[in-house]
Amino acid sequence: YFTALADGVKKIALDARDLKIKKVVNKNTGKDLAWVMYSYDYISVLKNEQFVISLDIELKKGERIEIEIEYATSPSATAINWVPANQTFGKDMKFMYTQCEAIHCRSIAPLQDTPGIKSTFNATMTVESPYVAIASALPVKHQEVINEETGKKENVYTYMQKIPVPSYLLAMVAGHLEYKKVGQRSGVYAEPIIVNQSAYEFDEMDSFLNIIEEVLIPYAWGVYNVIIMPPSFPFGGMENPYLTFVSPSIIIGDRSSAYVVAHEICHSWFGNLITNRNWTHFWLNEGFTQYSERLILRKHYGENKYICQCRIGMHDLRESLKDFEESGKEECTKLFPNIYRAGPDDIMSDVAYEKGFLFLNYLEGLVGTRNFYKFLKVYLSTFAFKSLDAWELKSTFISFVEKYLPGNSTIILNQINWHKWYFGTGMPNDTNSDFLNDNIRQALYMADYYINNKKGPENFTLYKSFIPDLRQIFMSHLDTREKDVTVEALKAIEKDQNSTGSETNPEVQAIWFKMGVLKKYSEATARTKEFLSGIGRMKYIIPIYAAYAKTNKEYGWNLYKELKWLYHPIARELIEQIFNLSLIHISEPTRRYAISYAVFCLKKKNIT
Repeated sequence: YFTALADGVKKIALDARDLKIKKVVNKNTGKDLAWVMYSYDYISVLKNEQFVISLDIELKKGERIEIEIEYATSPSATAINWVPANQTFGKDMKFMYTQCEAIHCRSIAPLQDTPGIKSTFNATMTVESPYVAIASALPVKHQEVINEETGKKENVYTYMQKIPVPSYLLAMVAGHLEYKKVGQRSGVYAEPIIVNQSAYEFDEMDSFLNIIEEVLIPYAWGVYNVIIMPPSFPFGGMENPYLTFVSPSIIIGDRSSAYVVAHEICHSWFGNLITNRNWTHFWLNEGFTQYSERLILRKHYGENKYICQCRIGMHDLRESLKDFEESGKEECTKLFPNIYRAGPDDIMSDVAYEKGFLFLNYLEGLVGTRNFYKFLKVYLSTFAFKSLDAWELKSTFISFVEKYLPGNSTIILNQINWHKWYFGTGMPNDTNSDFLNDNIRQALYMADYYINNKKGPENFTLYKSFIPDLRQIFMSHLDTREKDVTVEALKAIEKDQNSTGSETNPEVQAIWFKMGVLKKYSEATARTKEFLSGIGRMKYIIPIYAAYAKTNKEYGWNLYKELKWLYHPIARELIEQIFNLSLIHISEPTRRYAISYAVFCLKKKNIT
């Protein structure tokens, strides 16, 4: 359905990519419509097409028209991922899922593929029994039927999304799946072999929802479900309504990585309910979500967890800024980057998450926590079910301060340099980004001591009591000082802490094994193969293979060839280019946007 926003509408232009259009009909008049497909390449890496339909009538403002389009997708559709059975947990049934963010939905449907336009949708999915099919919408009906041509049983599922959402949140999954309820309004989809383990790991979801809902406005979606993806799933999470995709890498057994789900839950307000109008304003989705996630962590786990996660975030931000600056892409260090002649995938990084978080943390400091929470309610109520840009955020905040803090409004507003925050490069100066406490200082001191003295401090046993976040901070500091780290230092850490054998958190393991490869420390590298064979998340595996390309290319290549069947095709393509080009350093894209960087490499056949 389309509604004319002005008089004299004679054509409808939609985004498309590799779609085979068969027929276009005006359902109002029953007439076939003429159409044409234009190819263009406004971004340099992905094929894009404009699908233009010529109407048989002229629409006036406010008139509505129903168009039926019969089409087929391409086997190479960039949004569709086909996972072979041997990459699933059960290894007995195949798995399919779609990933539409940022502009990949156009490869599965002709539509206006922009976050500035929202729509409702219905989906009917037919799969062979016993496959289960799920969409990012509420279930309406399930039927078991017999296919008249094959005689096989099929499951037909119907879903309805009544809340308008942007195209990138359209998602579909099919596989061997079971559902387990874990709270009054939350549940988990997973393969039967891991469904109980998954339910245990995420049974705090209701608590997360309750905490953030108390600060924000009521949760609009009714239920919150996650689905555990296959091991080859190459990123951390994706916030599809009713169906958050989650990497199995966060199922550790101690719930220490549950913050990934807290982040995706917060997208239910920031991103899903109110959305950045275009991808230049991407930080509105991620900065507010990162802020809200840490609000949950602070209230649920306490101050130490909050400070540790902020510290880890600042390390990630500094690494991203360094990567962009070294590659001559300072524009990408801005909160508000210019993406002219670039695709949204090219500028997605930790900058939107962490620099956005710092800005909101700064604003909170100016007005006070209680007032800032009040502002969040006003902000969400104003733009719920809409898309907005950073200028509307600015005007809304200024209006809020003038209305609710009239006595101090001039002093508060004069302190905010909006232009510097939006367009300034590098690390912002007018906010505290150290995020230190005694526990973090202890972790940093211990890492420095091992590096400087090739042995542990007298209190080295304290490491055993560190929460996973502190162990990650310890390892990240080794990574930051990688040039100073020696094999002797790693041996001392192994002797005292048994990092190779006893560590179970993949965030910590990934850094340790990377350091082992870079320093050719055999005790660690002996277990690296085991790590690489059990996980497909690119955030973890890409840096390790890049380290092999730098220090032991032949061995790393042979190891990859042995394990590549475990990985997602895009991960394989990126790893192969690392070795083929003898790449020494790559930017290490994080969370789900690693896949966007990989798509870039896949299409361009090079790495910049």
